[in-house]
Amino acid sequence: MILNLTAAYRTDRHSLATAILCFVVSMVSLPVFAQDQRLQPGGSPGKPPILVTVTLVNRPFPEALAVIEMRIPYKFAYSSELVRGQKNISITAVNMPLDDFLRKLLQGTTLTWQLIGDQIVLQGSAASARVTLSGYIRDARTGESLVGASVYLPASGTGVVSNSFGFYSITVPAADSSVDVQVSYVGYKPMQQWMNATGDRTVSLSLEYNDDPITQLVVAKDRREDNVTRNQAAVVDLTTAMIEAAPSVSGTGDVISSLELLPGVQAGMDGTTGYYVRGGNAGQNLTLLDDATLYNPSHIFGLVGVFNPPVVKYASLLKGGFPASYGDHLSSVLDVVMRDGSNQQTGGNVQLGTISSGATLYGPLQTGQSSFLVSARRSTTDILLKPLLDSNYFANYYFYDVNAKLNFQLTPKDRLLLSLYSGRDNNTYVSDTASVSGIYYSMNYGNTALTARWNHQFSGKLFLHSVVEYDKYHQLLSATQLGYFAELYSGIRDIDVKSELNWYPAPAHTVSGGIDYLYQTVTPASLTGQAPRPDSSVSIVPSGIPTRTSGRFAVYAGDNMKLGSHWQLYAGVRAPLYRGPGVNYLSVEPRASLLYLIDPTTSVKVSYANMHQYIHLVQSYNASFPAEVWINSSATVRPENSQEVTAGVYKNFAANVFQTSLEVYYKQMGNQLLFGGQDSSINSSLESELVFGKGWSYGAELFIRKNRGRWTGWLAYTLAYAYERFDSLNEGQTFPFAYDRRNMLDLSTAYAITEHWKVAANFLVASGRAFSLSPDSSFILNPGNGRDPLYDNPGRGRGRGRNQRHTGSWDVVQNNYRLSPYNRLDFNVSYTKIRAVRGRKLETEWIFSVYNVYARPNNSLVYRTIDPAKGTVVAKQLPLIPVIPSVTYSLKF
Repeated sequence: MILNLTAAYRTDRHSLATAILCFVVSMVSLPVFAQDQRLQPGGSPGKPPILVTVTLVNRPFPEALAVIEMRIPYKFAYSSELVRGQKNISITAVNMPLDDFLRKLLQGTTLTWQLIGDQIVLQGSAASARVTLSGYIRDARTGESLVGASVYLPASGTGVVSNSFGFYSITVPAADSSVDVQVSYVGYKPMQQWMNATGDRTVSLSLEYNDDPITQLVVAKDRREDNVTRNQAAVVDLTTAMIEAAPSVSGTGDVISSLELLPGVQAGMDGTTGYYVRGGNAGQNLTLLDDATLYNPSHIFGLVGVFNPPVVKYASLLKGGFPASYGDHLSSVLDVVMRDGSNQQTGGNVQLGTISSGATLYGPLQTGQSSFLVSARRSTTDILLKPLLDSNYFANYYFYDVNAKLNFQLTPKDRLLLSLYSGRDNNTYVSDTASVSGIYYSMNYGNTALTARWNHQFSGKLFLHSVVEYDKYHQLLSATQLGYFAELYSGIRDIDVKSELNWYPAPAHTVSGGIDYLYQTVTPASLTGQAPRPDSSVSIVPSGIPTRTSGRFAVYAGDNMKLGSHWQLYAGVRAPLYRGPGVNYLSVEPRASLLYLIDPTTSVKVSYANMHQYIHLVQSYNASFPAEVWINSSATVRPENSQEVTAGVYKNFAANVFQTSLEVYYKQMGNQLLFGGQDSSINSSLESELVFGKGWSYGAELFIRKNRGRWTGWLAYTLAYAYERFDSLNEGQTFPFAYDRRNMLDLSTAYAITEHWKVAANFLVASGRAFSLSPDSSFILNPGNGRDPLYDNPGRGRGRGRNQRHTGSWDVVQNNYRLSPYNRLDFNVSYTKIRAVRGRKLETEWIFSVYNVYARPNNSLVYRTIDPAKGTVVAKQLPLIPVIPSVTYSLKF
């Protein structure tokens, strides 16, 4: 045995001579001390053990040692530098063996001890005296990784949560014996395990699902205080339970429908796809499914999301304070994770419904090592409605989704995941083709995404995540009426390669960095003019559209650290370089978040994010159908940019059962663009038809959520302002963003009546969205319930009536009125029964759902027409979505 002694130990009590004496004695008596070191504190053979009885409350470290010395037959020897900065001591012991007492005394410090003669020598821990425990948290029944599981060490009061792949890493002082580790996850039985901490260990832990429905209803303590202790503002986690509980058109829960009930988020007008976050447009949201980008996340006029509920494991929405790993979009990040399948047993889910039906199957390829998941869903509305409706608009609309995933545990430290998504929407509508006013309308759009992801654990502290992905999106629209036709095609193809390394030097310290290369091909084209003869070949052929390619390379790094017991700081930077045809754009995007923990259940957070976006969804201010035009940046179209500041107060109540937050934000956006041109020939270079401007938004968001118990749900209130200004539009006057809604209140709640019956409801009320109405109709009929326009037209009178004088410009009308306020109630009731059949658990569920229960005629748009009685121009509001009932039967096995 070799003792590592410092050359001299200095204290107020022990001199250099004492240290030298200890060293000489140790050289002479090494075998003896090596044998007796562990015996003497607890008692040598034939001698009674040394017991300690002492109570210390918040005493400085040297002072506490002095008090302890008076109660034991040993003296402490240590360097004054060694104990400087050590936390104050609070400890109580009653007849505790000395070795146990010393372990408890030094727990949570960087100190170790050795007994040499009558001296207890304190030393700083060498690097090898700290060990790292790491591994994966999994579902014991399926082997599926659990995202956000809590790993907690009660002795030191430290803990971490597993990342999006279920990986955890926590570094602790080495121990002669095991350390107590507690693992918990909502919906699973908590687990306590003693782990050997004499060296670095890779240990994967499995939690058992809580199958007892009664136990699940009881409010239980959960240590996951993420909304308070996580240094990330403007983020909302959507668990599977939240998604499934909220009523939706499909009846089975929906990610996008749940998302639109959150503060700061709103749907577009009824009958259109996309969602809008904090004053940004639909194309400024980054939507990810297993790291693959989806460019339109909705089906069937925005009523159903593309994320099939049986395959969704977890979803998270970021509205601000973006980490450096995210880029290329200004407003939000929706990160959805698919289930991995099961490497233990085969199972599945069959759903039959009036809106959609589908099936999911999962199971092991090799038990304990690999798994598969495959799922398919198709709408059934076209099949059920076709015999019932005279109009073929809804009867011809259908959509489908296909999901697949393979999960391979190659080695204990290597994991490979392959994911696939493919979805389409198709609709054709033909009415009165014999008449010149007859309508022909066709729409086809969809996403295809493939990802290959590799995770590698270099050590307990180093975790690598690498991705190769391929995405493809297209939209093809065509319409013919009154002797004219219009066609539009927009296509995107991405190849993205990225790799990120995460380093966990301490439980409260994470450093990450990575690279990201995106090769993008965009194919925009439009075609308008007089309707050709039936045998004409004038049409858009996607393969013939000139492509526009670009590349974007980005490097990024971030450091999330704890500063003392109250402060956390995240500092990051992202540097993207965009290269397009004849143009290069280099940007530097700083990111920062600061958290102050007032007490264990209360915190304050402030964040700042600078973002750039290189692909643009160009929205038309005069389009008559839901057109999407995607173009990439060029010399004419500069990258969009934004700067956003978020600040908030976060508070938990009743052992984290209630979570609350109040956030305020301010966002500026530059290089915003709109499209309103028309061209009588195929056009794949639309820059000349664009107008450029800027936008800004600000507001406050209140969120109250109840996580556990018979009653669950949340309340969200948003006060928001969003404006735009374009020099060449609206005569340079500032106008509200089209989806500027001043007030929004969303309430979603569910109540478990018994273990079988459950009811749920959503209630939404919001200000009407802004829209444009020209003076020749606005003075005849004000659709804003008698209210004045949203802003003045300089020079125009503000009177009412046909004799109103219009001395101002008729061009200042952009988004000058609001639709009537929006409100809607959705409701569902479900009956669930679980039983065992031939040793397998079968769960059946009936869901009865009603969307827009009281058939509120919420107005989506305004159009001008002629009053046949008076022969004058009138403006009318048009509701699109009626009451929609649905019935769904689900079988899980």
